[in-house]
Amino acid sequence: MDRASIARLTLLLLLLSACGGTSPPVETAAEASRALPDRAEVVVVGSGLTGLTIAYRLAAAGVDVLVLEAAPRPGGRIQTVRWPDGLHGEAHMEEYWQRSPAYPLLQELGLPLDEDVAHSSVRLEGRIHPYHYPFADDAEPSDAEVRDAYLSALFSDEERAALLEWMRAAWHVYEQLEATVLRGQPLPEELAPLATTSFADHVRASVPPRVAEWIRVTSEPEMAIEWDQIAALDGIDEMRLFLDTPDGFGERNYHVRGGNVAFVEALLDRVGRGRVATRARVLAVRQSAEGATVRVLVDDARFAEVRAEQVVLTMPVWDVGQVQLDPPLDEERQRALSTIRPASYVKVLIRASREVCPLIRMDVDGEPTDVLTLLSDSPAGSIYDASTEQRGCASDDPGPRLLTLLLHARFARDVMHLPHDAIRARAYEAMDALFPGISAHFLDAWIFPYPRAVAYWPLAEGRSRFDAAAVALRRPMGRVWIGGDTTENAHSEGAVQAGERIAREILATRGIPVR
Repeated sequence: MDRASIARLTLLLLLLSACGGTSPPVETAAEASRALPDRAEVVVVGSGLTGLTIAYRLAAAGVDVLVLEAAPRPGGRIQTVRWPDGLHGEAHMEEYWQRSPAYPLLQELGLPLDEDVAHSSVRLEGRIHPYHYPFADDAEPSDAEVRDAYLSALFSDEERAALLEWMRAAWHVYEQLEATVLRGQPLPEELAPLATTSFADHVRASVPPRVAEWIRVTSEPEMAIEWDQIAALDGIDEMRLFLDTPDGFGERNYHVRGGNVAFVEALLDRVGRGRVATRARVLAVRQSAEGATVRVLVDDARFAEVRAEQVVLTMPVWDVGQVQLDPPLDEERQRALSTIRPASYVKVLIRASREVCPLIRMDVDGEPTDVLTLLSDSPAGSIYDASTEQRGCASDDPGPRLLTLLLHARFARDVMHLPHDAIRARAYEAMDALFPGISAHFLDAWIFPYPRAVAYWPLAEGRSRFDAAAVALRRPMGRVWIGGDTTENAHSEGAVQAGERIAREILATRGIPVR
């Protein structure tokens, strides 16, 4: 193209941009092609929760940090979507649990939170059992009384006793893991059999069948994979959220009021948005005695290099292999990466008229009771009602309501390959099977498939998130760390856990006191 043609094209683009219209604003080429700095003390690859947590801690300690994100937006699996009428929901990550390091970080950032209980309504043997709080509004029942009321509605005395005994034993296992492997030590010898036995076999050998089914229905939505595919150790770690412990019956969970994306925004503000570059895909990291060189493809159009003293790779483990490392990973780390598998979710956000609300209630002891959140173990997956703040059924707002379906494991895999129209039709059909006629009040649905949503460590490969390979992957390789939630455990908990750990380790290497 000659200079005259380029000039005419440039003028045409300028005229079009001045015409206004209804299209949303987009990042311009000039903004997207900003120059990267040629050096930083620490380069963090990935701007999900792990990467932003590391950058936040390092920046607060005065370390010059640069975050490189391949995608056009920061935040990773945190994605809040909004409708023009003000309704909002989460297209991906849903909640943060009380024992997760994400919770104190949210508090530290001063974000307003909505709180919810750990346990939900469940569907067992084709019947819905509502989570019911059979106490007066002014009553102050003990945690044990609330626990016993919930379990008595589900199980016989013998079944309840067996479940509580299993929970006590599971909690003891978790405490041992927390004191050893989660602090970088080897797995205790007495726990080794739990690393070679499936979670399904372990539970079935420990509790009555109906109790085992409750554990399966409760845990599989968290794991996004069938319980016979993972080691008992991993399943116990996932069930920690629901155990009876000295601190109570299950952990509280939290949502950021106004949308979880506020978490990302708060971290970006504190890191400094100028230190986070999007559309910057890291291709290679080369280490030497002097430092590390990070080779980057910016805007899919030009190459750049950044010199750093230390580098952290926080992308999902199945993407680490797309970065050329010099020196390459050793055999143990390569095996650790190559034997982690992705588990699947599909999220369906349904806008519905307020007429759906009576249909998701059941009569319990003469009192209409909402049954959501419901762990359905059906093609509808786990079903959430929106919070009052999000305009759920408890809200007085006359506008549309939001229902969220989280399809997991086989339910997600069964529809992942289908067009979104077909997924929507199946979701409506599944909801009608649970709540007859409810789909007549659905306004629209938005589909968000995640074929590689979270990680699991397949028992068939001899893996567990607590094995020697996992521990090796969490150790730095020279100047390079490999992090992310898929090196610790799944979900937001593992993401922040990895971020806090790696930040502490980097600060320690730099002689900076760690709080």
